[in-house]
Amino acid sequence: MKIIFIRHGEPDYSLLEEAGYTGFGLDLAPLSEQGRRQAQELCQHPLLRSADLLVSSAVTRALETASYVACATGLPLRVEPLLHEWQVYETGRENFEKARSLFLESNGELLPNSPLQYETAEEMKARFVDCMAKYRDYQTVVLVAHRMLIRQFVPDETIDFCQVIECELEI
Repeated sequence: MKIIFIRHGEPDYSLLEEAGYTGFGLDLAPLSEQGRRQAQELCQHPLLRSADLLVSSAVTRALETASYVACATGLPLRVEPLLHEWQVYETGRENFEKARSLFLESNGELLPNSPLQYETAEEMKARFVDCMAKYRDYQTVVLVAHRMLIRQFVPDETIDFCQVIECELEI
């Protein structure tokens, strides 16, 4: 199956942070004005026209990005709650960034002495494959998701907001 990965547009966490939200609560953050511009520009990408289906993470920033793509292309949209961002089991941005460093240093493994608990690369890949299995009959799927999830299938360390990456995967 060909997957056209798209990382969501730039989010704006400010309202939620001011309200004291943490953890999955931050997944309610909408796109920033810059993120909306990124999503609108994304809609001009020629690869989007070759797709059969649009699948999005249920996280607000991804779903808002996907809504722009769906409107511009007319692709049918499916929302998948299990294509969420990588999980860190302690809250707070500092913990997320520290866990990300540990994850990268340990090549996606969770070492026994890790000070933070997080989802491993193997767990993320399995979650992705299980979720996408129902779309096997589609030739090309556009997938709006998150950097850490996309990185499990694409070797590029830096995946920018609204970056488009084409990939062939066996699902």
